[in-house]
Amino acid sequence: MRIVFVVNNYPPRVGGLENHVSSLARHLAAAGHEVVVHTMSDAGTRRTTATEQGVEVHRWPEAFQIGGLLGFPTLGAARGLWRAITRSGADLVSTHTRFFPLTWLAVAAARAARLPVVHTEHGSGHVASPSPVIKVGSRVVDETFGRLSLRGADAVLGVSEEVVAFVRALSGVGGHVFYNAIEAPEVAGTPPHLRRHLVFVGRIVPGKGWEDFLKVVASVDDDVTAEVLGDGQDLSELRRHAAALGLGGRLAIRGRVPMAEVFTALAGAILVNPTRLSEGFQTTLLEALAVGARVVTYPVPGTSLLAAQGAPITVVDRSTNALLAGVRSRLADAPEAVWGAEEIAAWTWSARSREYVELVSGVRSRRAR
Repeated sequence: MRIVFVVNNYPPRVGGLENHVSSLARHLAAAGHEVVVHTMSDAGTRRTTATEQGVEVHRWPEAFQIGGLLGFPTLGAARGLWRAITRSGADLVSTHTRFFPLTWLAVAAARAARLPVVHTEHGSGHVASPSPVIKVGSRVVDETFGRLSLRGADAVLGVSEEVVAFVRALSGVGGHVFYNAIEAPEVAGTPPHLRRHLVFVGRIVPGKGWEDFLKVVASVDDDVTAEVLGDGQDLSELRRHAAALGLGGRLAIRGRVPMAEVFTALAGAILVNPTRLSEGFQTTLLEALAVGARVVTYPVPGTSLLAAQGAPITVVDRSTNALLAGVRSRLADAPEAVWGAEEIAAWTWSARSREYVELVSGVRSRRAR
């Protein structure tokens, strides 16, 4: 198939959505499909084209962003992208996230050219933000352009059951669950023992729960070490909080690190995941499990399924006391409390890309009838 992905953000921009699209695109290309990505770039004023790991990537100039999240193309880029989609000869147009301007444009262009559209939704709720302006504005976008985009797609996929439920509540459209996945981990094997080590992985922004993580680190036994992996607007505040709690000797604040170092940090440790945001399906959970880590988390999509499959995940109420109790329980685990390679294999992009082909082939067949 010739598959055209249209998405606002793509590597080198970072995040769960970016990893999802780039991993899926690469694996589809490796399987012999012709894959094209249209995305935006804030560098320069002209369209650029490059082949990246078998994927043809077109980057269009971005005019401005709202809240660091909602990026709009320049007028010229919007016209050019419309022409590129309508003349693409694609067997499928793949869009991602209902509130992206490129999603709205791609769905409209594909409808005009009679091309099938499969939309993948990544959020399980309306955008969570401490800014009232962003909260209200994003809600308006969801209930207008977002709802129209979901209804305009031939099929909607959601990265968890909670996402599919949100899609139905917002638009009345039924969706199919298409879980997130990970690349095969770069740390092989299960650690021979369980470390008394806590890890926070994620953006250092409001709602991600780094404050609760620091409180837990300050409350556990002195022989328990910890580290924070991630960057964001609250990083300086996090450092101040850590210093005030006297965590300097036990806590490493490392910022953003390569994925190989994330795997090394997580191997045999405990991932503490106190996010309060409207997450879709956090691949960090899978990455931790793949290298023999355990997880203590607030309720987020996917955890019930993973726990039912035997993953060492403890889900607690959204309170620091509950989080601390969950961590203390996991610190007492026996060495066998890990997931093996066989269990994680079904959650890799090799398996998920084959599932995607089956799903979209069904959409194309129904469209042809």
